[in-house]
Amino acid sequence: MQRKIPFSKPCFSDEDISEVLNGIEAVLRSGWLTSGVNVRKLEEQFAKFIGVKQAVAVNSCTAALHIILLALGIKDGDEVIVPTNTFVATANAVLYVGGKPVFADSDPDTFNISPEDVQNKISKKTKAIIIVHLGGNPCEMRELRELAEDYNVALIEDCAHAHGAKYRDVNCGTFGVAGAFSFYPTKVITTAEGGMVTTNCENMAEKVKIIRNHGRARFGPYEITEMGYNYRMSEVHAVIGLNQLKHINEFVKHRNRIARIYREGLSKIRWIKPQLVKDGNVCSYYAYIVKLTEEAPLSRDRLVQELNKRGVMTSVLYHPIHLQPFYIKISKNRPCHLPIAEQLGRKSFALPIYNGMSVEEATYVIDAFKNIAETPET
Repeated sequence: MQRKIPFSKPCFSDEDISEVLNGIEAVLRSGWLTSGVNVRKLEEQFAKFIGVKQAVAVNSCTAALHIILLALGIKDGDEVIVPTNTFVATANAVLYVGGKPVFADSDPDTFNISPEDVQNKISKKTKAIIIVHLGGNPCEMRELRELAEDYNVALIEDCAHAHGAKYRDVNCGTFGVAGAFSFYPTKVITTAEGGMVTTNCENMAEKVKIIRNHGRARFGPYEITEMGYNYRMSEVHAVIGLNQLKHINEFVKHRNRIARIYREGLSKIRWIKPQLVKDGNVCSYYAYIVKLTEEAPLSRDRLVQELNKRGVMTSVLYHPIHLQPFYIKISKNRPCHLPIAEQLGRKSFALPIYNGMSVEEATYVIDAFKNIAETPET
């Protein structure tokens, strides 16, 4: 019997829904709908969970990246190295401040940014490196942090996928000058829409708080000390986030359980190569990413179609940013060549994984894969 397995969906139990609705009612009755007690609680609890001195809530991860670059003073002509194998917001944030995104290639096994190519791309104009823990898989932080220190550039972590991910037993979001987290509906935990900046730098935290509130330190007719934006998080979103944060450890544990089922089930299909998570690291498995080898009997897009026919919804996470029409246009039709990322753009995709996904659903996905592997001519 065919089932319908969504690529992703948020998880709220009946008890969670009741708690969230009660919390929203309390917010509505309070008369204070934004940047209040629930936002502060979420910031405090998230900072404690990640293990940083400060967490500052904003209304998206894109806002978090933008505000970090603003706080660092990145400006016209400054170069910021970013992975090309990521969501476009990572690079767009650099353009927002007038900087130039310089694209780095991927590692063929982890699918993350290649430290070797980062080093190749560093120039006298480089002011920062933004790394992305793709799918929640920690980047090679020792090498990347050493590069940032050696060349005296800021290291920023795009942790949109990495809630609860650990590099050598240390939480992602603690290694750079700041981390940027996403609470979009598909993420490990959600606030419906929202983001968070994490940092151990008090000056960074204070600047972020001012910039997110139109350039002023407090509400009301106070001095405008920075160029600011409306990047505040509402109390309603924070109520949802507080409920989700209670479950984050169980969510990450469950996603790893589903990932093990996938890894074991796909191990005998030689033309499927899952993203490598290195020993000693913990992946949060925002996504379970695989790529097809050259021996695959059908194309990535054909395989995705066949899985969809069987009710298994998948996602081609990213096409390389440097090959997107807008970025080709602004590069004056001279896009760089990043072969590993371009291969990933053609051959990789992500399987369904979400909080609350059952073992039976994961097994159904594996069975669909095996059925296609046995009859690839379908």
